[in-house]
Amino acid sequence: MKLGLKNMELLARAVGSPQDGLHFLHIAGTNGKGSTASFLASALRAAGYRVGLYTSPHLCTIRERIQIDGAITSKWEFTRWIRKLQAAIRNLEETQPGFAPTFFEVLTAAALLAFRDAEVDWVVWETGLGGRLDATNIVRPEACVITTIGLEHTHHLGSSLAEIAWEKAGILKPGIPAVVGDVQEEARETIRRRADQIGTPLLEVGGLVEESCAGGDLHQGARIGGQRLILGLLGRHQVSNAACAYALLRLPLFSGKPLPQKAIRAGFRSVRWPGRFEVLQQDPLWILDGAHNPQAAEALLETWRSSFGTQPYHLVFAVLTDKDFAAVAGTLARQAERVSLVKLSTERGLDPCRLIGFFPGIPCQAYRCWGEARRALEKDPGPLLVTGSLFLVGEVLADHWGLHPEFESNELLEPPRVYSDGPF
Repeated sequence: MKLGLKNMELLARAVGSPQDGLHFLHIAGTNGKGSTASFLASALRAAGYRVGLYTSPHLCTIRERIQIDGAITSKWEFTRWIRKLQAAIRNLEETQPGFAPTFFEVLTAAALLAFRDAEVDWVVWETGLGGRLDATNIVRPEACVITTIGLEHTHHLGSSLAEIAWEKAGILKPGIPAVVGDVQEEARETIRRRADQIGTPLLEVGGLVEESCAGGDLHQGARIGGQRLILGLLGRHQVSNAACAYALLRLPLFSGKPLPQKAIRAGFRSVRWPGRFEVLQQDPLWILDGAHNPQAAEALLETWRSSFGTQPYHLVFAVLTDKDFAAVAGTLARQAERVSLVKLSTERGLDPCRLIGFFPGIPCQAYRCWGEARRALEKDPGPLLVTGSLFLVGEVLADHWGLHPEFESNELLEPPRVYSDGPF
């Protein structure tokens, strides 16, 4: 992994600086970026705006990362943008010694081309890793959001909350308003200090959330900023994410006015975000969630309990080797009655046999792949909670929707394949 903006700036310039003239809402944070982005995009669409959405990682197909008005980009369009970048990369390799864009930089440039070509009104723009040196940080946004701060990617971002907050606060710009979500005091002070240094107006959402309650039918109610809202995503953490989106949408950014409350209510109710406490099937019940760090695991367990009380689940679990799997497993073990451990298809997946010891006293079974696990689970009475990694959620969804050929090119793609001659 290579952090820094030079290659991204060169690549964007080589294809005509497509970011110029676009209006960005830039989002950073440890957890909640994608959900906050989905709240923003859904409300903006409800207000009649044409909206580009750039998020990562993807679940089933790389094309999910680039969406326009809620639809993922087509194979034809995606291939066209990559081929345009392919030509630019070849020229830069000849003129800029050592130029070698990363997988994420190429995709970020493709997203910029897509949104310029589609003439979107707004771009909801999620960072990949950190903020200060993230490839997405070549844009000048209209507003920023920092959702949460947690200890993750410490080998790249720092070993303390303050260091990680400093990196994520790198998306702040002078004079550009920024919303800060539910972050710890150590991180909050760091963000405040950075905002003061560069003159960023800061809006903290702590007092916006007045109450939340179950809404039934896979919705929940919340009172945010004095408004009663129905949210299409479950969990107290989603109320915090919605509050971040609400605070930004009520800034006078939309023809000099806040976004109308009617559009916010409609967008927040209709929002969907795959792999976030997603009900894949009802009978037997399968819930999919991409929780992959301790903070997200705690939020997932709380959401399960608020939805199903003390009912135990059959935990279907897989993790990547670079995650704090011991803490995640310890949290999710609290309500598990059985555990199925799955080897992910990526080489970064942890051997499931190494996880058995983290579930003492709970029956465990390890599987060599998702296909083997699925066959064993076909007659399981449920409920099943499938979690631990977005890679696992992606495998399950790809299997469910018949998207295996595209899933197989997931994060296993290396830069040479990203800009090879063949289509995706």
